[in-house]
Amino acid sequence: MTTDQPPPGGLAAAGLPPLAEAKLAPPRPRPGIVARPRIMEMLDGGWRSALTVVAAPAGYGKTTAVREWSAQRDAALAWVTLDASDADPVRLWTYAATAVDRVRQGLGARALRRLTVTGGPIENPIDELMEGIATLGRELVLVLDDLQAVTDPDCFASLEYAIRRVPANARLIAITRSDPPLPLAHLRARGMLAELRAGDLAFTASETREFLAEHGPAELAPEEVDQLQERTEGWPAALLLASLWLNSRDDLHGAVRRFGGDHRFVADYLSSEVLGSLDGGARSFLLRVAVLGRFTAALVDSVLGRSDSAAILADLERTNLFVERLELGGWYRVHSLFAEFAGFQLAAQEPEAVAEIHRRAAAWLRPRGLMVEAAEHAAAAGEHEMVAELLVEYHLPLIRGGGAGTLLRWVRALPERQLVLHPELAVGAATAATMVGAALERRQFLGLAERARVEEPARFTPYVEAVAAMVRASAVDRDVGEAVIQGRRAVAIAETGADDAIVAALGGYARALYLAGDLDAAWDAALRAIEHADVARRVPGHAFARSTLALVAVDRGRLETARLHADRAKALLGGAGSIRSWLGANASAALGAVLAAEGDYAEAEREVVNADRFFRDEVATVHHAWLMVLLARIRCARGRIDDARDTLRLALEAIGELGDCGRVPALARDVERELSAADARARRGELLDRPSNAELAVLRLLASDLSIRQIGGELFLSPNTVRTHTRAIYRKFAVNSRAEAVARAEFLGLLGQTESPM
Repeated sequence: MTTDQPPPGGLAAAGLPPLAEAKLAPPRPRPGIVARPRIMEMLDGGWRSALTVVAAPAGYGKTTAVREWSAQRDAALAWVTLDASDADPVRLWTYAATAVDRVRQGLGARALRRLTVTGGPIENPIDELMEGIATLGRELVLVLDDLQAVTDPDCFASLEYAIRRVPANARLIAITRSDPPLPLAHLRARGMLAELRAGDLAFTASETREFLAEHGPAELAPEEVDQLQERTEGWPAALLLASLWLNSRDDLHGAVRRFGGDHRFVADYLSSEVLGSLDGGARSFLLRVAVLGRFTAALVDSVLGRSDSAAILADLERTNLFVERLELGGWYRVHSLFAEFAGFQLAAQEPEAVAEIHRRAAAWLRPRGLMVEAAEHAAAAGEHEMVAELLVEYHLPLIRGGGAGTLLRWVRALPERQLVLHPELAVGAATAATMVGAALERRQFLGLAERARVEEPARFTPYVEAVAAMVRASAVDRDVGEAVIQGRRAVAIAETGADDAIVAALGGYARALYLAGDLDAAWDAALRAIEHADVARRVPGHAFARSTLALVAVDRGRLETARLHADRAKALLGGAGSIRSWLGANASAALGAVLAAEGDYAEAEREVVNADRFFRDEVATVHHAWLMVLLARIRCARGRIDDARDTLRLALEAIGELGDCGRVPALARDVERELSAADARARRGELLDRPSNAELAVLRLLASDLSIRQIGGELFLSPNTVRTHTRAIYRKFAVNSRAEAVARAEFLGLLGQTESPM
């Protein structure tokens, strides 16, 4: 296998759920669509921009407009339709790279290899993908449809990165119901953004006339067409519904007069009327397939117990009755707006039907390896046991692949009894909760696992016991000695009967030993973790162990080694989409310790402050107390004595509430001594001369995170002038460093002054 190709089996080889072909297929261009040259021109104009956002509520023809435009251009098309299961960067960019690779084999291969084989920040496969696109030699459009289904902040951070690197021969089109959380104003100001909104997509009066002339009753008078245009405000879905309904009315002109103007009311009313106009068989079929959302004829045949679904679907597609066929894999979809109303309608008519459809769909999808889709249908059907079984089977790939949030979303919907019956899922959920920083949930899930020990002892396997102990060791809530015991226990059990847990167990044990002050044992345990033969697939435990190795290396003064492990931990979690998590916070804390040891206190403080929100808990914890001590030390080194003292006070309060805090109290005493020494230096000596107003301006910014060059940019001064003012400040304060100058200025009350005291 060459390095240019993804691994055999792709995601399957990596232990992750496979991709859904239906999401990689663009909808087919449809005949009978009203020509809208103004929309085509607007989309053409977007070639000057890296990103085009097509944003409007459901039913505005966003997807149709983009598909029709792409069919008219001589450009390669890579299309991805997203849903909630794509809310992590690795899965999102795996779909995107796969879609691009199908334009021409090899374009996305390097990106896919990075995504499925190697760790590293998500930016690396994005760079590979953009470089691949640049080699195509023709225009390429990458479409992300239904982007509103994605809510994960890391996904949008990765999208923002990609937008700034889109090559000149490509553009990204985002189709969404709501504005994505991207810096749209900044992109707009830089000419990198083109936009189509609901007002653009709404039918004009002339388009409405053309549409109704093609699809509506021939007897409509011009003023009645204008009335429909006015009352629908050009909403394409409402006009489609209106045309279908009016074609079935005997009292046509009276029906136009009765037509309401509220979008939600109109859609609800006309959906009922359209369904009412169909014969019983067609209505029943359409209502049921709409519940599925995306489907193949084979899936529909299995769910509905029939053999003619392909012919009926083809007929529905030809009549434009809400069903459209995708280009690949024989998949169809129903317009999401109609699917929503159809679900309500079917539930009202046959209360048990919706759940049964979802149940049968899950049973069909599950053996075909479509775990994400099967779980969604099983959850919608209330099939808690099936959801639990699927999650037991896939919880490790989800956790290791950045899907901890997805796992928790499904687990939260399960009754507690299901977690007691499946304790491996309870401890898996506890692991996921730890990773995202949900400490209270972690304790609740561990409690359910303990219930299983009593109520279902046969199900309380060595794996369950090892993972429960690993979670307690990793979290180090209140007692370092107990965390060490739990870590040792987790490792011993994992070594003899639960290899799937061994890397994480060693990582948790290493962290407990580090906080206990046994640096040699912590180093040995963490080293064993990263040397495991299967460590490449076990990112969470691998990254956690690397973070601890970085911390131990800092304490030993081995900064190059510390930097290597801290950077590797960050890269691993970035590649798995887990950087904004408790594990990511640990990597940030480790990097912060490294940066502080290297003397880059501003960056060190930024990393540790970013980690704090994931360490903070409703009750005091040893881990958070340790982080506060680290932050206090960094702030002291920066000369921010008051901030450091306040941070240390919070740490000492936490220590006072806890039991065995290991080495944390000793670290706090060290920081107290450093603070006393820094405070004494700030108070020592006289102010030799008053700083000038220009020097005061520089002094205030010396207390910030800005570099000398950045300070010059803020003050419109050259870096040399800033250095001259800085040397003058050092001389007047009788100090030798930036930190001492800040501490001295804080003591003298000069940081808040804009004019030099007389």
